[in-house]
Amino acid sequence: MGKEIQIHIGKEVVTAELLTDLAPRTCRAIEAALPIIGLLNHAKLVDREVLFQVPIFVDGRENDKRSEKGDLGFSNARQTICIFYDDTIPLGPCATFGRITGNLAGLQREAAECWEKPGKRITITAKGR
Repeated sequence: MGKEIQIHIGKEVVTAELLTDLAPRTCRAIEAALPIIGLLNHAKLVDREVLFQVPIFVDGRENDKRSEKGDLGFSNARQTICIFYDDTIPLGPCATFGRITGNLAGLQREAAECWEKPGKRITITAKGR
């Protein structure tokens, strides 16, 4: 199991595993930037995806794949973290760097609210912080 992070969104705390074997550079950049705080918005063209901008840049591309429910992805071109909280068809591939391992249902509730009320605060920390 890789290193774990916690995602604090609304009233929920969600646990995720960093996929260091799949995306080593992206995971290092994420870890170095912790805690990451942003304003979460719902994707308008892709259903069941939320995203927020982060001050991270990763040199080069790694593991671009179509994300699935529970994946955490990073779009280098847009400097955004994307969270795929349910079944969806993404517009294209992104660097998958993490996977939700705990409280997906809580994330789904909070993320769905971002459609009507964008700008929900999100914080990503190392697990236990």
